[in-house]
Amino acid sequence: MAITNVLRNKAFWALDKLKGNSLKNDIEDIKSCFDLSSFELLQKRNEPILNKLLSEAVCNTAYYQSYKGFKHLSDFPVVNKLIIKNNFEEINIKQKNSSKASSVSTSGSTGTPFKIYQTKRKKTRNTADTIYFANSAGFTIGDKLLYLRLWAAYYKKNWILAKLQNVDQLDVEDLKDDYINKLIARLQKDNSPKGWLGYPSAYEKLCNYLDKTNSDPLNCNIKSIISMSEPLSESVASKMEYYFQNPVVSRYSNVENGIIAQQIPKTDYFTINWASYIIEILDMEKDIPAKQGEIGRIVLTDLYNLATPMIRYDTGDVGSFIIEQNLNNGFPMFKSVAGRITDILRNTDGEIVNPFIIYNNLYRYPELDQIQLIQISNRTYTFRINCTGTFVREKEFLNFFKGFLGQDAIVTAEYVNEIPLLKSGKRKIIVNLTK
Repeated sequence: MAITNVLRNKAFWALDKLKGNSLKNDIEDIKSCFDLSSFELLQKRNEPILNKLLSEAVCNTAYYQSYKGFKHLSDFPVVNKLIIKNNFEEINIKQKNSSKASSVSTSGSTGTPFKIYQTKRKKTRNTADTIYFANSAGFTIGDKLLYLRLWAAYYKKNWILAKLQNVDQLDVEDLKDDYINKLIARLQKDNSPKGWLGYPSAYEKLCNYLDKTNSDPLNCNIKSIISMSEPLSESVASKMEYYFQNPVVSRYSNVENGIIAQQIPKTDYFTINWASYIIEILDMEKDIPAKQGEIGRIVLTDLYNLATPMIRYDTGDVGSFIIEQNLNNGFPMFKSVAGRITDILRNTDGEIVNPFIIYNNLYRYPELDQIQLIQISNRTYTFRINCTGTFVREKEFLNFFKGFLGQDAIVTAEYVNEIPLLKSGKRKIIVNLTK
């Protein structure tokens, strides 16, 4: 099986060579960006690519034509999904050959179904980004990819393609005890190199099963573990590393753009994909930069999509920058990526509560199978709790988290048999019902 992986790797790169080494060249370009000795040099390197994007937009779209006299990126307006949807024809750059662009759609799990176009150049860059960041986590092209997500019909690969690409399409909806038992047995019999890519909530189900069966660390030859789409708690990361003997990194990406950032192993920081994007952190209310270190809106400019320009695109997510001169060549990194704006938790004074306070303290209560915190009003919060038997530490649990929410907070518990998944197969830990 290991020979098969090597052959897959060689075949992949041989095919790329026949196509002019487009992926190899892009990967080398991405690497060269991160090898630069300062962020200023990276900005200088990106400047002509950014200017080409902005010039194409102002010359070839109705929406941006009034910005022809631009001096800086900040001269352009901030847009979001709704603005792009409502001005779709005016924002798109018409392609001389329709085969040069393809549509990309999101499922609308956040309430806004969304479609854009991407050029072939953008598609190639996305693939290069994926290979580069997967490799930085320990994954090699040709290894078996244990891809754990909701496999809706429009995502699922046909079995021949999946076999050729060595992708094991594991569906989160199948994660029952009997299925997990057979999966683990199969992984232990297969000694070929493998990598995990999946939702943290799905990893949590795997780990809960292994906890319940008093499992020892498993010998599955796992070379990489990447989490995606949901915040990764320290508890799940620690358990996955224990059972599969490899550190877990969290990836921040979206369908419409690609890989935006990925966690540096053994740290809380995220390397931002400055090679393919320009990232801004803007104030929660105004289109001005957030203060250094404060949580704000993640606004992205996609340097490589000349079909539907994504210029100062408000991703709907929030995060904060950190700059460590001794790490990552002093490039700004994400200190945190906190998830959707609609899921931001606020205390009784209206201040944003870092959601990782919730995620990273759940290890204190291992008897809980699942939890979800719902903010009902400015002062009212409910924890939905799924656990086996009686939760005898309920009062301690509620008082602990009340300390972060406010002493005048009203915090209650509601017991449920299951916290359902979203249509996307993900599970929210925080839900804010306030306006």
